[in-house]
Amino acid sequence: MLAEAMITPSSRYSGRVPDQLQLARRFGIKVLGVQRRARMARPQLSGIRLEAGDILLLQGEDTKIRALRGDPNMLLMEWSAEDLPATSLTGRAIAIFLATITAAALGVVPILIASLAGAIAMIVSGCLTLRQASAAIDRTIVLMIAAALALGVSLEFTGGAPWLAKGLLGLVGDADITWVLSAFFLLVALITNVLNTKACVVLFTPIGIEIARGLGVDPLPFAVAVIFASNCSFMSPIGYETNLLVMGPGNYKFADFARAGTLLTLIVWIAFTLFVPWYYGL
Repeated sequence: MLAEAMITPSSRYSGRVPDQLQLARRFGIKVLGVQRRARMARPQLSGIRLEAGDILLLQGEDTKIRALRGDPNMLLMEWSAEDLPATSLTGRAIAIFLATITAAALGVVPILIASLAGAIAMIVSGCLTLRQASAAIDRTIVLMIAAALALGVSLEFTGGAPWLAKGLLGLVGDADITWVLSAFFLLVALITNVLNTKACVVLFTPIGIEIARGLGVDPLPFAVAVIFASNCSFMSPIGYETNLLVMGPGNYKFADFARAGTLLTLIVWIAFTLFVPWYYGL
C-alpha cells in the first residue's frame, strides 16, 4: 500500500537523508518521495535533508506500514493509506472468478454456494486479505435487506396485503374487468418495491384468484398480472437485493431508483393493460 507520514517536530530524523532512516531494513518500507511546504522536493532523495513537517510518501505491505504507528519520530497519516493492486495475483483472481461463474451457470452447485466458495477462495489464495474482504461488506445494505424482509413478513401475517386488495376492489369493483385487472397489477407493482419478489408472488397469487372468482372471470390473467407486477421492483433500492448491491458501488440515491423506476413501471403497466385483456379476450 501507499501511505504518507509526517516528520514530527522533535524527530531524530531531522537533518538526515531518507536512506539514513533505514526504513527498508527495519520495516521493509520504501521512501518514494518527499513533500515540503506543500511542494514536492525535486532533488534526488539522497540529497534531501529532512526537516520537521516534511511528508514522506511510503510504500510497503499494509502490516509494515501500520507498524509505523509506534515510531515517535514520524506521524503516520492513516487517512492517506491506499491499497495498491497486487497485479501478480491477477491470473489467480480471474481463474477463481470464472470458476465461480461457470459452476453456477452449469448448475454444478447453487449460485449462493458458488459465490461463497469463490469469496473464500479469494481470501485463501491471497487475492484478498480478511480485512479487505470485511471492509467490502456494506452493513447498511445488510440491515436494509433484513428490514425489507421483516416488513414483508409483517404485511403477510397482519393481513395488510389482503386488506389493500379488498380496498382496491371496493374502489374499482364496479368498473370494467380490464380496469380491475390494471388496478390490481399496479397495486402489486407498488408493493413489490417493499416486499421480496418471491414473497409478493406467494402472497398475491391467491388474492388475485379470489378476486377473479368474485368477478366470475378466468383467474389466469390475474395470475399473470402477479407474475409480471411482482418483478417491477424498480422504484426503490429495497425492492430487490440486486438494487441494494449496486446502490453503494454506483453511488446511487433512493431518488435515482424512484426517478428511473417509476417511468419503467409505468411503461410495463401500460403495456400490460393494453395487451393482456386483448390476448385473453376480456
